[in-house]
Amino acid sequence: MMPRRVLRIVILLAVLGISWLTKNQRGMPPGGGAPAVTDSGAAASRVGPAAETWGHLDSLPDHFARHGADFGARNADDYAAQAASFRLRAKAEGLPAKRDTDGSLRIYDPATGAFGAYNANGTTRTYFKPGSVDYFERQPGVIVDLRTGP
Repeated sequence: MMPRRVLRIVILLAVLGISWLTKNQRGMPPGGGAPAVTDSGAAASRVGPAAETWGHLDSLPDHFARHGADFGARNADDYAAQAASFRLRAKAEGLPAKRDTDGSLRIYDPATGAFGAYNANGTTRTYFKPGSVDYFERQPGVIVDLRTGP
């Protein structure tokens, strides 16, 4: 008979292995990060972890608490991944966008009502649904075509 300690370790390893396999079958990257999701909920190009895509990581919990439900985000990392994916989707689809003199970018999707603001280095400032296109129209910056520019 196997000693209890060895049996516990075997069971723990089995549970961890099953968990890892389940996450990978659902499109989760190894390591437990959230899959990239577009505003519509469809899988998108993979984005980096929140530490790489969110501008000020200390503000992420507050933004997630206030706006995560707008996008059905499961947690702060999922919310950050959706915000980063929104920026990529906006470039691919040519969503309305404005670039400010400091290089910041503001994007609006009239179909979903999603709005994202991004720092000059591409990291996210905020991502939410303001409720009307007027919010985007009041934002500073000049209209840019994301399909042809940075």
